[in-house]
Amino acid sequence: MFKKKIVSLVVFLMIGTIVLTSCVSQVEPEVIRETEIVYVEGTPVVQYVEVTPGPKEETELGPDDVVTITWWGTERGKDTAETREIHFRLARAFEDSHPNTKVAVALFPSRAFATRVLTGIAAGQGPDIWYHYWSPDIATQGFLEDLTPYLERDAIDPEEMYFPIGDIRGKYDGKYYALPRDATAYVFVYNKEVFDAAGVEYPQPGWTIEDFREKAIAITDQENNVYGVSTIDDGWFQWHPFSFNLGVDFLSLDGTQVEGYMDTPEAINAMKFILDLEAVDQVAAPDGLADQFGYDYLSGQIGMFGVTSWEYLAFIEQVDFDYGVISPPSWEEGEESISWTDSYMFYMNKDSIYKERVWEFMKFLTGPEAAQIIADSNVWTPAIPEIWVESGWVDDPILGEVYAELQKPARVLNYERNQFYWDCVGGVWGVIMTGYIDEGKTDLDVIVPPLVQEAQACLDRNMASLED
Repeated sequence: MFKKKIVSLVVFLMIGTIVLTSCVSQVEPEVIRETEIVYVEGTPVVQYVEVTPGPKEETELGPDDVVTITWWGTERGKDTAETREIHFRLARAFEDSHPNTKVAVALFPSRAFATRVLTGIAAGQGPDIWYHYWSPDIATQGFLEDLTPYLERDAIDPEEMYFPIGDIRGKYDGKYYALPRDATAYVFVYNKEVFDAAGVEYPQPGWTIEDFREKAIAITDQENNVYGVSTIDDGWFQWHPFSFNLGVDFLSLDGTQVEGYMDTPEAINAMKFILDLEAVDQVAAPDGLADQFGYDYLSGQIGMFGVTSWEYLAFIEQVDFDYGVISPPSWEEGEESISWTDSYMFYMNKDSIYKERVWEFMKFLTGPEAAQIIADSNVWTPAIPEIWVESGWVDDPILGEVYAELQKPARVLNYERNQFYWDCVGGVWGVIMTGYIDEGKTDLDVIVPPLVQEAQACLDRNMASLED
């Protein structure tokens, strides 16, 4: 029942978009299809080419029949021309070795991309393959192809091929519904010039969150606009390493339970640790730095901050100060910190007509050949560890530390654990932060439990709706 309501709503809201983006394999023959987007003075312009699809049914395909499959991707405002180009480079590389399968690439703004995909699927006009960062349990919605039979037939073991995060992000209830586009990890960077000016020792391996706090206080010099850490926002509770490196988990690993997690005394103390960095210790950078410099650390005024390999190129090209890189601090001395890692995931449309052709493309995109193309592009960092070794990245000051984090046991990020997280849980953090920092509502023992109860009730309702 729930799924039908969502699909109907999406179709109603986005039907106009479908008319403009109907570039899928299910359309009638002789239709003009989207194949490429070029930029003219910064404006995206779609190039079209007329293609002749193969037979309607995959079982009717002969060895010489040419078909076209569709791949949808995204781009953000900060993405470069190289980011856009890698999609077409990968598609053309696949076509070179699979001449009877053509790939129509379409790139869309990342904002509302999930809605665009769901809209297309609901109208029977969705892409054959795309990437996103849904939680694994999105498989319960029923529109994803189960990849397990393909993997077993072709003797591909994701657990052996990819970093741990690439394996667990695509698996639900023992089956695979997605494969990784890339892999990244969060590492801490410290500005040596800020530390030297304050006469403070650099962070050392094995450091703890209390070491982090003490150093942040010691290097902060607000009179000279120097801050210990980056701006604190609700991401510190949702996708920052501290979201599960404070001795607690704010929600269950499957994302279905917040009661008994977010409302415990330990969790509330963990919240206070983060919030007090700004409210009490006053070591956090103001919001304006990010607006002014793009990334707040480019100001040179922040002593410690995080980067992932997604920001690697921008970082090394734009940073003009001496720095060091270290893994996230742990909760207690002697413990290894829990790694923050993530992967964008490729999905196959369950209603795709040419599933075998789509699978061949997906297998290519997530295999060693494409991983090497991705590594050479310097756009994404691939999900296959051996490519990192062959590329010499394990010796890079930043990527070497990222590689070490990716090798650790993986944990799915808070907001990627349940498909209803943003509907039910995400907004809680903004209420807590605004009340604590801006309004002085620091009695979290009283404030948090009702919010958690409401969030749990929301999760329960939505999960139950899947069974209707």
